[in-house]
Amino acid sequence: MNYADIKTIDVQDGTGVRVSIYVSGCHFHCKGCHNKEAWDFNYGKKFEESTIDYIIDLMNHDYIAGLSILGGEPLELVNQQGLLPLVKKVKEVYPNKTIWCYTGYDFERDVYGNMYKEYSYTKELLENIDIMVDGEFIEEKKIIDLKFRGSTNQKKIDVQESLRTGTVVRLKFGDESRYEKEETKNPKIIFFKEFKDEKEIQEENEVDVTLPVANKVEDNVISIVPVFDEIKEKEEKIAAEGLENNTNNDL
Repeated sequence: MNYADIKTIDVQDGTGVRVSIYVSGCHFHCKGCHNKEAWDFNYGKKFEESTIDYIIDLMNHDYIAGLSILGGEPLELVNQQGLLPLVKKVKEVYPNKTIWCYTGYDFERDVYGNMYKEYSYTKELLENIDIMVDGEFIEEKKIIDLKFRGSTNQKKIDVQESLRTGTVVRLKFGDESRYEKEETKNPKIIFFKEFKDEKEIQEENEVDVTLPVANKVEDNVISIVPVFDEIKEKEEKIAAEGLENNTNNDL
């Protein structure tokens, strides 16, 4: 097995401050993938015993909450066999630190429903993983600031509870309300908010109101001039006109 990178500090791919390893090799080739070079199984460096020792050493700090495994695709069969000694060692040395694993496979259908039953190393691997984020990255379901995943189709699975109960136990990321509500399904997020121009809002509400001025800057990006700036400007002009009138009257 090869790996593309090891991050010593990672706060994006799981709870707390984590160490992350990106393995090489992936057959999914998701549209919009940010790590295309890791599709190649031969990309990067060889994963060796010294690599495990290095990761164990990186995790030897109280502020490190755990290890995150990404790719590439960690659950390609050859990668599973390479990762098994790592996850076992992490759990042996740091039993209270969590292991997150990101995969393009569907946990219920592909991982638990198939690999877990067919391969002994998959069973052993899962027994040492706490959280799995499953599902291919889908660019059309991307929101730029999602918590701990790239697109809204991806799920957070409690692996140990799923194995214990024999049913897939899905957890919340904590920000699902942003896109699960009927009025915000499949939103297109721009700078964390989606703006409509004045004409669209007036047509929807059928009310004649004064709204912020919207100026189109580039494709799909709207800049907003706050309405309070316009009010302030008008108030200043009125005050200036009043002052001018008073001065003329005194003369």
